[in-house]
Amino acid sequence: MNDKLIKYLSIFGGITIITLALAVYFIYDQGTPKEFREDAWTDTKEKAIQTTVEHFKNENNIDVKINEVGFSGEYATHEVYLEGHVVGNEKQKVSAVVDTSEEHHQVKSVDVNS
Repeated sequence: MNDKLIKYLSIFGGITIITLALAVYFIYDQGTPKEFREDAWTDTKEKAIQTTVEHFKNENNIDVKINEVGFSGEYATHEVYLEGHVVGNEKQKVSAVVDTSEEHHQVKSVDVNS
């Protein structure tokens, strides 16, 4: 009798762990904005870089190279954070925040450090 009980509890415990793991995965995946999901991240990143480079060129009249692109991972925000430098002057750092919630990305803020 004990062997049957142990076997039953082992199967039940395994199913419970798998179910909980799947639930956590799907809850996490549903909370992530679609532009940050693995299948869309490359496109989102490229659009954010392009938007930022164009913004610095048009608004600040400088060419920039973006080195780092990331996002906070918070569920409610659609912001991409970019860092780089002015072309030809790696000591002059730049950063930008791009809103990706709309089809056309929009630069929310920029910073140029001398």
